[in-house]
Amino acid sequence: MSEFLELYELRRFLPLPYEAAAAPRLKMAQDKLQGERPAWVSLPGEGTALLRLHTLAESILAQGQTLLVVEDGVLRSGVEGVAGCLGAASGQVRLLSGLPREEELRQALALAECQDVVLYTAEGEDTPAFRLLRQVLMKRYGGEAGRRLLLAENLGTGGRSGFGLLTAAGLLPMAVLGVDLGALLCGAVRMMERCRAATFENPAWRYAAVRRQLCRSGFTVELLCGWDAALRPLLEWAKGLFAAAEGKERRTLFPVVVDYSRDFRSLGQCLQDGPRLFFETVVRLDAAGDGETGLTRLREAVMEGTLLSHTEHGVPNLILRPGGADAASLGGLIYFFQYACGLSACLLDADPAARPGVEACEGRIRSLFPPAWEELEEGPARERPVPAGIL
Repeated sequence: MSEFLELYELRRFLPLPYEAAAAPRLKMAQDKLQGERPAWVSLPGEGTALLRLHTLAESILAQGQTLLVVEDGVLRSGVEGVAGCLGAASGQVRLLSGLPREEELRQALALAECQDVVLYTAEGEDTPAFRLLRQVLMKRYGGEAGRRLLLAENLGTGGRSGFGLLTAAGLLPMAVLGVDLGALLCGAVRMMERCRAATFENPAWRYAAVRRQLCRSGFTVELLCGWDAALRPLLEWAKGLFAAAEGKERRTLFPVVVDYSRDFRSLGQCLQDGPRLFFETVVRLDAAGDGETGLTRLREAVMEGTLLSHTEHGVPNLILRPGGADAASLGGLIYFFQYACGLSACLLDADPAARPGVEACEGRIRSLFPPAWEELEEGPARERPVPAGIL
C-alpha cells in the first residue's frame, strides 16, 4: 500500500530542516482540535445519529419526497463531488445555493408549490433562497409548514460551512442520493485514527507543516489538482474549506483548483514557465478496474511525466493517494482535508470555523437593502419538528 501523502523531492525546495521547529506549534494546534472536538473532528460514528440519518433518507425516498437543500457553494460542491465520483444520483434531491440563478430559483419555487418537498439546510436559514422557499411552504401548508422544514442541528450533528460535509449537513443529502454512508464514514474513521498521532507519522501534520513552510519560502498559491473530471467538485469543496478557514490576518495561501483532464495544455503551460509562486497538491486516484489497459498506462505516464517536468522547472509537488474512487477512500480524503485544514488554521491562531469577513460583508449588504431583507424575515420559529412521517 502506497503512502497517503508523498512529498516529492521536497528537499529541493525546502533544504533546511523544519520539522523540529514546527512540532511544538503543531502539538498546540492538535491539542486545541482534540480538546474542543467539534462535530467534524469526532464524526457521527455508527450510533443513534447515523441511524437517524439513514431513517430520514429512507423515509424521504419511500414517500417520493424531494429534498430541497439550500447551502453555500462549499458544502454543495462537496456533496456533488462525492456523489459524482461514486456515480450516485437521485431525482429526489435538489441542491440550491443561497443566492442561486433566477431560473434555478424559479424551478425550485415551482417544485415547492406543487410537489411534496422537505426543505433542508445547515446554515442557510438567512439566505434569500431559503426564506422565499419557506414562504411558499407557509402559504401552502399554513401552520403545518414547520413539519416540512428541517435543520441539520435538529439531527444532533452539524458543522459550519465546508466542515459539515461529514456531519448531518452533508450526510443526509448524500444518503438520499444513494451514497453508502457506512463505507464513507468507515474510511473517515480510519483516517481519524491516523490523524490522532501527535507526530509527523500523522499525514495531516506533515501536510500542514509543509504548506506553511512553502508559504514562508514564497510559494503562496496552492494548486489543488486532479486528473479526473469527477474530482473537480470535491476539490472545489477543499478550496472553499481552506480559503474560509485560513483566509484571515492576511497570511493565508491562495487556493486554486486545476483539472488537468482539461487544463493540461493551458494552466500547465503557466505552471511550467510562469512565476515561481505555485505549488501543487495533486490528488491521484487509483485506476478503476482490476486490469491495466493501454489507456491506464498512458494516463500514468502523463501524470508521471508532468510531475517530473513541473518539479524540474521549480514547482513543488505534494501527492495525495487516497485509493480508488470508492466511498471509503473518499471518506478518508475528506477527513484528511478537514483535519489538515483545522490544523493549518490553528497554526495561524485562527478559528477554523469563524468567518468575520463574510459576516461584515453580509452586514453591509443588509444595510443597502433593509426593506427587501425584512420582507423575507417572516417564518415559523427556529425550533421545528422533523417532517411528518419520517420518524
